[in-house]
Amino acid sequence: MPLDKIENIEEYVKTHESLVLHIKNNPVGCIIEENNENKSKYSLVEKKSEVKASIRGFLNKHEDAGLLMGFKFKIQINNEILEYTSYPNEEFIEAIILNEIIFVIDNKMKQMFSCKISTDQFVKTKSELNKFQKILNK
Repeated sequence: MPLDKIENIEEYVKTHESLVLHIKNNPVGCIIEENNENKSKYSLVEKKSEVKASIRGFLNKHEDAGLLMGFKFKIQINNEILEYTSYPNEEFIEAIILNEIIFVIDNKMKQMFSCKISTDQFVKTKSELNKFQKILNK
């Protein structure tokens, strides 16, 4: 989402850390889940569960840090909605765009959930970020 489309900045406050792990030398994007209540929600995922997920890239302007690229990752398991907001590094963004998969892990690096996603919005946002950075560097 381009910067000028963000109406409520508070919706984009960071809630989770994101990092890149390497599985068989392949970088994968992970979100760290520290909430024990959410761990039990993931344990309910079964073949009968209805699971929907989406990722949405956005740009946000911070007074001290400048222009930042972030994402909102939402997972709906039956009627439960889990939402994550993070401001990842460049390697994370590239891993997500390349693999179109995201992992949710606990703080012991154990996988809780993984999801194949479409990153069209992220690609558009990354190109917007590159465009803004070129303008700022002139």
